[in-house]
Amino acid sequence: MAEQYSEIISGAQDVLNTLRPLLASRVMCKMEIPRTHENWITLLLEIRNIGDTYHLLIDNVAGFEAALSMFSDKEVSLEFAEKGGVPCRFNTRIIACNPREIWSELPRVIYRIQRRQYFRIEAPLGTKITFLTESSKERKKAKVKNYSAGGVAFFMENDWKLNVGNGLTEIHLNVPEGKEMIRFQIPKAAVRRVESESSHSRQALCAIEFTEIPGQTRNHIFSHVLRQQRVGIQRTGT
Repeated sequence: MAEQYSEIISGAQDVLNTLRPLLASRVMCKMEIPRTHENWITLLLEIRNIGDTYHLLIDNVAGFEAALSMFSDKEVSLEFAEKGGVPCRFNTRIIACNPREIWSELPRVIYRIQRRQYFRIEAPLGTKITFLTESSKERKKAKVKNYSAGGVAFFMENDWKLNVGNGLTEIHLNVPEGKEMIRFQIPKAAVRRVESESSHSRQALCAIEFTEIPGQTRNHIFSHVLRQQRVGIQRTGT
């Protein structure tokens, strides 16, 4: 799915007005070195004004400074979701790295992204999805393989008749997070892909895309995915 920028935010004041709510709500971001596989989950900490210059402070993460030292332009890309689940992206140049925070320039431009491929993660043990189909009033339940803020892939039972284009309704995505089970409720989805047999199971794999989802719910899933990514990074130390 190609990215389409629905809005370009430029000018120091508009950029500041866009970033400040993120600092208050402590929204997590994905930070990466462009055109590489180097990426981390982090937080925007503070906007600091020194003289006539604004600086953006970012929470430091393990391995970042060593990776950045290999690139002379010192540029990184950060992506986050605004309230309502709208994904945004900007690039900035790193000025300095301290043990606790990364100092960067205030970005000149922020892009609001209309369409994109959401970050997808492997489902933790116990993740389930339930839903209704067009042809049955009986709620179906399945084990989830992976998911994102845009959709889910799950294993189908052998007697299920799901085809590309079929609609699903009243979808409940149940995901363990820590000691709790979180439920995300999605009104409608559509089947986008059916694989007769996955590489990990003899069951067929079905991939669905959310076609109707409240912005708040999409934002909650997006934030949950980032939290899960950060937990994975902390566990592996990479």
